[in-house]
Amino acid sequence: MGVIGIEEIFLDVEDLDKAIDFYHEKLGIPIARKDEQRAYLQCEQSHLVLQVKNHTGRHRGGGPLHFAFTVTEDSFDEVTERVVGGSLFTRGPMGDRGKGRTLFIMDPDGNETEVNTRYLYGIPRR
Repeated sequence: MGVIGIEEIFLDVEDLDKAIDFYHEKLGIPIARKDEQRAYLQCEQSHLVLQVKNHTGRHRGGGPLHFAFTVTEDSFDEVTERVVGGSLFTRGPMGDRGKGRTLFIMDPDGNETEVNTRYLYGIPRR
């Protein structure tokens, strides 16, 4: 399978300021965007989202953890064929070939796993 790398990880945190201090100040990952409930930290070809536990908004139903893998266009098609319509809960696919496509899949432990092609076309806008 053409998994290129981890595209994103969403982490629930107790204290957003302490988490930002660790990931931004100590590890040096640049902050791309921040609000009261989450901060997006942009790596060269992936990003980390720190979000306050019991937050509202994105990935609220995404299980204990949400993460995404960047895959090639052909691998995206292969994964879609294997999982959509099967026994796993999925959302998507969404998007257009050549512009960035996304498929969300719940893993057996209830974690929301995503495969997408977004980083094939530059850094996605936040």
